[in-house]
Amino acid sequence: MTMTTLGPINGEPPIPQHAIRSARIVGDDGEASVVATVYCPLKERSATVPECESCRRFHALHFDAASRTTSVVCHTERAMSALGSADPLAGVSEHVNPAAPLAGIMSRDVLCVRPEVTVDEIAALLIRHGISGMPVVDADGKPIGMVSRADVLRAAEERGDTEESERVSLHRDDVAPLDMEQGFHVYEPVKITARDVMTPVVVQLHESASIRQAASLMAYEGVHRLPIVSDDGKVVGILSSLDVLRWFGRSCGYLIPPGRRRA
Repeated sequence: MTMTTLGPINGEPPIPQHAIRSARIVGDDGEASVVATVYCPLKERSATVPECESCRRFHALHFDAASRTTSVVCHTERAMSALGSADPLAGVSEHVNPAAPLAGIMSRDVLCVRPEVTVDEIAALLIRHGISGMPVVDADGKPIGMVSRADVLRAAEERGDTEESERVSLHRDDVAPLDMEQGFHVYEPVKITARDVMTPVVVQLHESASIRQAASLMAYEGVHRLPIVSDDGKVVGILSSLDVLRWFGRSCGYLIPPGRRRA
C-alpha cells in the first residue's frame, strides 16, 4: 500500500476520498478479528482495499492525520457526483441532500460481538470504547441482534435480584437439611451472554440506502441505531441518530466537532 497526499492528476482534481471502514468482531475468547472494506459508489457495494487498488479508477490511499483515518481516493466524475463527500469532516455542502448515501455519514469503525460473549465482557467493552451499544453478529459476520448499555444494566439488575432471593437464611426455623456432600462447595453463577439480553435485529439497511431512508426508518421503528450491511449481509458500519443530526448540522453550515468513536 502506498500513502500519498491529495493532488490533481492531468489537471483533473481527484474526488473526495472513500473512507476505509473496519468491523472489529470480538469473540467469547476475547480475541478480535478485523474486516476492512470500502463502499464503492459506482458498484454500489462494499469492496476490499486490494480490490480497489486493482481498479483502473484507483488513485491513491490517503491518510488524514487530523481524523486518523485512511481513505481510498478514486478519479472519476461519476463517482464524485454519486458519492458527494464521503468524509463528513471534509467540508460543508451547499445544500442539504437527504438522498445522499448513508455510507458517507455512518460510523466507519464498528465494534461487534459474538452471541457467546458475556454481559460482563460487553460492559467492559462499552466502557473501554466509550460507546452505548453494538451489533451482535453470527459466525458469518451477519447481524442477529443489538445489545445496548440499557440491556447490560437491565441484566445486572435482574441478576442482582436473583442472587438476593437465593441467599441462605440463618434463622433456626428456616434451616432444612441439604442433599449435599460434606466439604466446600463453589457456587457457579450462570453466565449471561449477549444472546440472552440482545434485542433481535428486525431492521437493517444496505449501505447504498439514502440518509432520508435511514432517518425515516429509525423514526418509524423508534430506534437510535441501525446496523448497515453489504450485499452479502455482513455488518460494515452502524448508523446512529446522532450521526444523522451531525450530518444535518454540517449541511446547514454549522461547525460540528467530531464525536468520539461510537457503535
